[in-house]
Amino acid sequence: MQKKIRVHLQYPWKFPDSSYYKNILNFPPENIEFINYKKSLSKKMEVIGSSKKFEVMRRLKNFLRKILRFLSLPNLTYSFNKDCDMIHCAHCLSLNKKSWVVDTEVYDRVTAGGYIAYSRLGRWIIKNRLESGHCKKIIAWSEDCKKTFEEAFPNNKKILDKLEILQFALPIPKFKKIPHKNLRILFVARWFDAKGGRQTLEVFERLSKKYKNIECLFICSTPKKFKDKYSKNKKIKIMDLIPQGKLFKEIYPSYDIFFYPGFGDSYGFAVPEALSYGIPVISTNTFAKKELIREGKTGFLIDLPKGWKGYFDMNEEFLKELTEKTSLLIENKQLIEKMSRNAVKEAKEKFSIEKRNEKLRKIYEESLKN
Repeated sequence: MQKKIRVHLQYPWKFPDSSYYKNILNFPPENIEFINYKKSLSKKMEVIGSSKKFEVMRRLKNFLRKILRFLSLPNLTYSFNKDCDMIHCAHCLSLNKKSWVVDTEVYDRVTAGGYIAYSRLGRWIIKNRLESGHCKKIIAWSEDCKKTFEEAFPNNKKILDKLEILQFALPIPKFKKIPHKNLRILFVARWFDAKGGRQTLEVFERLSKKYKNIECLFICSTPKKFKDKYSKNKKIKIMDLIPQGKLFKEIYPSYDIFFYPGFGDSYGFAVPEALSYGIPVISTNTFAKKELIREGKTGFLIDLPKGWKGYFDMNEEFLKELTEKTSLLIENKQLIEKMSRNAVKEAKEKFSIEKRNEKLRKIYEESLKN
């Protein structure tokens, strides 16, 4: 019988609101107990589904980031929990003299921003913590995340030998498609500009003029000027953030195409979620997207144009390509159905809770041996 391992999940904020941690806590490996998260607190672990709450959280985090940036300090934490066997640091670095592991979506997210991670003091502190004998493993969410550590600390075996890749996992849903008359296109995100909100609304506008029988749903915390501009189009519905349960039960099962530029993603949980519901994804070929979407099989990946100027860039060539790729699916129902089958099949393989748990438990066990 496997020995029970008691883990303290340490986070720089009061509790994590990320699906990555939600799915670890709700579906833990066998005989792993996260002792600071009880079932009675599970509602607090829900991913934020309210635009007002999300805006309050965003402003608070930005304020704290400014303070940390001024001090050039990474996300340093200390746990007073003496009952745990080890500590799992979520996007932070522990000061405890006890075995700990750290996970992150990209190297600089163990700080409150890239400036700190690459500043002289910030980088020295991170290096010191990761080289510590108490830091046993560095868990990267993707191959691209792993590369950011290799670039930050080239030839540093003390750090690089600790790297492990542990992808996001989710319970593959048992669902039935909700019947609908028109072809439906969906966008879901919490961050408007970083996820390509303004480009998405413009492409939706163009598609609505090109095709009669389509409906576009845009779920995001959306600035008023964009709501006012695009809500006039009856084929485009703009909604504020909704609870994740409603998204899973009512929205995903009733949509055909997932449109998601996601410029600022270092992962993008909405992509595997959509794929698990058999929805082909149209996105940008940025960071780890190629690890999630198989080009031409489960969706389309579009390269950013040369000279890309960032989130606000309404590059005409880029908008045209996004529109054309979406049109390929709109005009080919059989291709949607084929991609849908591929998406569910690959989601079961890539984002398996069982495989994630097997590897996570092994990481914990090896961390306690050393």
